[in-house]
Amino acid sequence: MINWSDDLRRDPPIWVQIPVLPFPKYDIEGERNMMKINIKKFNIFTLASLLLLLSGMGIYIYWFIRYNILYDIGIYSLTIVLVISGIVGILLTLYEKTEKQQE
Repeated sequence: MINWSDDLRRDPPIWVQIPVLPFPKYDIEGERNMMKINIKKFNIFTLASLLLLLSGMGIYIYWFIRYNILYDIGIYSLTIVLVISGIVGILLTLYEKTEKQQE
């Protein structure tokens, strides 16, 4: 009889073998790469993105309250499009591009 646990111990799946970097990535100067967000850049496009995000979550909550069902591919697809569009829009409108001065 074949024991599946022994087989997995000898040859683990590929997702177990992929190493994860335990350290953050740094620039050449040693500065940590992080996205800089400036809330002072809030504008009409940021507001539209925030409305997309809130409407996506609101439609999903309304659907659950109205029909008492969470597992529906139609509402998933609508919610995913609205929420991801909202998040990406907020990040793009508030992103502050930092330029490095060359000497």
